[in-house]
Amino acid sequence: MVPEKDFPYIGKNLMGIRFNAMYPPNEQRYGTTYGGYPNNARQVLFYDFAVQGYDVEFKYEGAVYHLLFEPDHSALCDDKYSSEIESFSNPMELINNLRIKGHRLIDIIDNLEDVEPE
Repeated sequence: MVPEKDFPYIGKNLMGIRFNAMYPPNEQRYGTTYGGYPNNARQVLFYDFAVQGYDVEFKYEGAVYHLLFEPDHSALCDDKYSSEIESFSNPMELINNLRIKGHRLIDIIDNLEDVEPE
């Protein structure tokens, strides 16, 4: 995890806890198992990656992908996080615009496997 970065999509609740205002959690609807999200992939990408600043690894159709969080950008990287393949201005730009096998990441988020913060 890197030091807190306040991107425009990060909100704070009344207790000062940061959350993803673009894709907010909904504990009434989904409960607390995945932090107010319907599945692990959404919790890890929308909160752990986009808000908390953790790097992420996941599988899609048998291939493994690595997402890098930096204070000034985010990127799809190689497995050692040493070479950036494609970069974006922030994590939500990456989630909404990165294309994997012809699909935007946001459109296939519920089909990702083994999504884990690094």
